[in-house]
Amino acid sequence: MKFIDSIQIAFSNLFRQKLRTLLTIFSIVIGATLISLVYAVIPGFENFLNAQFNSMNSPKLIEIYASKERPGQEFMGSIGSGPEEYKEGDSGSISFDFATFKDADMEKISQVDGVKKVHEIPMPTVEYAKMEEKDKRLKVSYAVYLPEFLQENLNLVAGEKLKDSNSGKMMLANQFVESFGYSNAEEMIGKTIILRVKQQPTFDAVASIAVPSSVTAMEEKVKDYKFEVVGITEKTILSSAVYLSYTDALEMSRFARGSDNVLTDKDEQRIVAWVELDSADRADEVKKKIEELGYSGMTYEESQNILNDIFGVLTIAFSSFGVLAMAVSSLGILNTLVMAVYERTREIGVMKAIGATKKTVALLFTLEAALIGLFGGLIGLGLGFGIAELLNIIGHKTVLSAFDTLDLSNVSSLLLLAPGLSVVVATIAGIYPAIRASKLDPVKALHYE
Repeated sequence: MKFIDSIQIAFSNLFRQKLRTLLTIFSIVIGATLISLVYAVIPGFENFLNAQFNSMNSPKLIEIYASKERPGQEFMGSIGSGPEEYKEGDSGSISFDFATFKDADMEKISQVDGVKKVHEIPMPTVEYAKMEEKDKRLKVSYAVYLPEFLQENLNLVAGEKLKDSNSGKMMLANQFVESFGYSNAEEMIGKTIILRVKQQPTFDAVASIAVPSSVTAMEEKVKDYKFEVVGITEKTILSSAVYLSYTDALEMSRFARGSDNVLTDKDEQRIVAWVELDSADRADEVKKKIEELGYSGMTYEESQNILNDIFGVLTIAFSSFGVLAMAVSSLGILNTLVMAVYERTREIGVMKAIGATKKTVALLFTLEAALIGLFGGLIGLGLGFGIAELLNIIGHKTVLSAFDTLDLSNVSSLLLLAPGLSVVVATIAGIYPAIRASKLDPVKALHYE
């Protein structure tokens, strides 16, 4: 018997009991739908967050810390549809004291073979941002110096990227455009933005007491800094971020802390810096040399691997529910085919009497099981992707409206795992009924009532 003939016969036999077959297929559909949904949605989140990570990162970067142990860091960016409006009395973030770098440390690291430059990171605490001609004030939770080499993957929707020498200029997160009342990012290029800085207390990690950086900090002095907008980034999860030149960020940091000690040997908050490499290929080699000097570091690849590992765990965890559902449904397939063996015992006897081999009979029942898995997997694939597409449409009209590049209906070859796994699980479930059918004695089968 030709293989194609076996498939046609298996298909015909399968739908003799249409309701029972459809219910069995439906049990496979549930698991396949869950798996398809996972592989449509999670890769979308992973691609989106990887793009955000890469937008302000570079393979030529090593983030270094003053001690062998990396301190925990406060996440200073905000995640949301846009910056919140500033209200009187709101305060900025509090900094923490850890092991710190000295000038000698910076010099020592800069001499390591493969290091192009060591970038220190002034991160001033900004109270709010406002346009020169508008009264509306918006919170800024992430103001930072962003070196040119970290802007390689940063996408702009308007204007140009910020150069290290661009004192008095800034880049803004895309969400500020709408929040300030503009419909087009181009309209904000060249506008003047005022950043207000208020002197803030530092945090003594040992005493756990908030203390002022200086006596003048108690007076809550404020100072306004004016900047020309030169670039608007595409929408990212850092919805209220502003990017400054090193000179401006350092000056604002000094005022915010009421001290000229920022990024000097007397600075107790000089805990992290960025190393720019000559070549990304030497990242691991350079990191090892830096650690041998008594510091710690994290390369771009290590950071990327951490992010990928998180999504790998999530994918496996959520997929396991679909696999479990398929495993349960395999019992239904087993029951359906065992019932089919009983119902078609005489038919099997006739097939064997006219020359059908054990292999042929076993193949027919195995094909029936595989077809159940295939139909269930394909229907589940369609439903899973359809649900993902629906979530994508609804999400971008509601809670995900700020993230244009986030796609929850990701198309990839991984989606084929749903029908593929369905066929495998169903085929395994069909092995026992197939063997049982193939071993029937034709004489007894012909006399079976």
